Amino acid sequence: MPVALGLGAGAALGWSWQQGVAVGAIISVASTMVLSRFLTERGELRSEAGQVMIAITLVEDLAVLLLTVLLPSLTDLSSDRLLNLGIALGKALLLLIPVTFIAHKLLPRLMRRVVQAANPEFFVLVALALGLITAAITEAIGLSLALGAFLAGLLVSESKTGHETLQHLLPLRDAFVALFFVTMGILVNPRILVSKPSLLLVIVALVVIGKLVIWVLVVKLFRYPTRTALLVGLGLTQIGEFSYVLVRVAREAHIVGDDMYNAVLAASVVTILINGLLLKLAGKVSDDGDPTSGAKKKSLDG
Repeated sequence: MPVALGLGAGAALGWSWQQGVAVGAIISVASTMVLSRFLTERGELRSEAGQVMIAITLVEDLAVLLLTVLLPSLTDLSSDRLLNLGIALGKALLLLIPVTFIAHKLLPRLMRRVVQAANPEFFVLVALALGLITAAITEAIGLSLALGAFLAGLLVSESKTGHETLQHLLPLRDAFVALFFVTMGILVNPRILVSKPSLLLVIVALVVIGKLVIWVLVVKLFRYPTRTALLVGLGLTQIGEFSYVLVRVAREAHIVGDDMYNAVLAASVVTILINGLLLKLAGKVSDDGDPTSGAKKKSLDG
C-alpha cells in the first residue's frame, strides 16, 4: 500500500511511474532497530501494539530482500532483463533454503556448545562471526550486506539461546545505535533543507501522514482495537536503515537522482524525531486515560 501511495504522489507531482514505485518502496520500510529501542525504553515492547509493530517491521525487512532485486529492473522491462530478474529472485529464494536448514538443524547445536563454554566474550565473538559470514555470503551472491546481517539475527533468534545472546549483545547494540545516528547526521546534506524544502516536506508527509492512515486502516481491518491501531500507525511513521539501502539501489539504477537521495536521508532523521515525539505523546495520553496502564506495563516487563 505505501507503494501505491508513492505512485499516487508521483502522478500528482509529475514523477515517472518508476520513481513513484521506488519512493513508495523506500518509505514503506520502518526501522525495526529504532522502533524496538523506543518501545523498550517505554516498557511496551511486549504490549499488543508493540508486538504488532515489530511483526510488521520484520515483514517489511524481509520484503527488502525482493525490493533490492526488483528496483533495478524497473528501468528496463525487456525479456532479457526479466530473465535476469528471475535469476536474481531465484538466488534470493535459494538463499532462504540453507538459512532455514541452518536455523532449525545446525545453529541450535552450535549455540548450546557456546553456552556450555560459559564464556561471554566467546558468545559475542560467535554471534558477530555469524553476522559477518552471512553478510559476506549475501554480498557474494549480489544481495546486500545489511540483508545478510538481518538474516544472521533471524538465525540466532530461532535458537533457544536467542534471549541470552541478546543480553550479551545489548552493549554492542547500544554502541551501534549511537553510531547509526551519527552516520545519519553525517550523510545528510544540509543544503537539501534549503534548496529542495518542498521535496523534503513531501517525503516527510508521505511517511508521517500517509503511513499513519494506511496502517491504522490495515490494523483495524484485522479487528484490533482502535487504540492498538492508532498506536501501531504512530509507531510506523518513520523510515530508517533499510530505506537507505533501497534509495541507494534506486539511485545506482538511475531511477532517482541525488536530490531524492538526499531528501530521503534528511527525511529519515526528521521522521525518526517526529516518531519519538508522537510515541511519547501517545504514551502520555494513554496513561492519562487508563489508570491501570502502569500496572499493565510492570506486568508486561516482568
